Amino acid sequence: MYWIYLIIFILAILTPQMVSQHFPYLKEDDVESIVIFFFGALGFFIYIAKEKALLRVFKEKLHLQKQTNIITKDLSESYSYIGEMNRKFDIVKDLIFGLPRESAESFAEKNSKAYEPILEAARLLSKSDVVSLRFVNTKTKELTKVEEDRHEEFALFSGERLVAPRKAFWEEDGYVIARAPRSACEASAFLIFPKSANHSEDIDIFQILASEALFLFCAEKNLAASLLKESAKKDAV
Repeated sequence: MYWIYLIIFILAILTPQMVSQHFPYLKEDDVESIVIFFFGALGFFIYIAKEKALLRVFKEKLHLQKQTNIITKDLSESYSYIGEMNRKFDIVKDLIFGLPRESAESFAEKNSKAYEPILEAARLLSKSDVVSLRFVNTKTKELTKVEEDRHEEFALFSGERLVAPRKAFWEEDGYVIARAPRSACEASAFLIFPKSANHSEDIDIFQILASEALFLFCAEKNLAASLLKESAKKDAV
């Protein structure tokens, strides 16, 4: 591009030497002026065309940078989401695989730690320090069993209040309540924890935890009934 400007500049300087003959209606000076003006206009139009081309390239570069930033942000969010989902999957997987053994040991020892893996998983997923697991009798609407960190914080959630909405997942008074999709052993299971983030994407996971808790509740109830029958038989003998 610079060579074009250099050539036009040289031609403009040499114009008086190139224009040496007279023209019918124009003087030699007028012809020289016209030629010099032509060279100047040519250089100006070339400059304008080049500037527009540079401006177009600059706009395209900005557009590409914007698209690159959007793609980078989307990729970062995708990686974060995938990492978060993998973490949640690992938590649920460890719970499901380890729950039968730990629950069997807890029932055998007759302690109250059978539901602790579920509570711990709920704490990790909800990012909360306190979680309540409550079982409500579907007929009497009374609490039949409570497993939680601090009883006084969840005291307002009575059995009637929990079964009234007939929902599987909802928010109430700054708390999130997840209910097992189905009832069993004449009971429904509820997980309750303070709302600290948007948990709409974790509905299924919390319902799985509540269902696992309800399964343990039924297993514990059936085990207690079996032990009671065995004890009654021994007393009868």
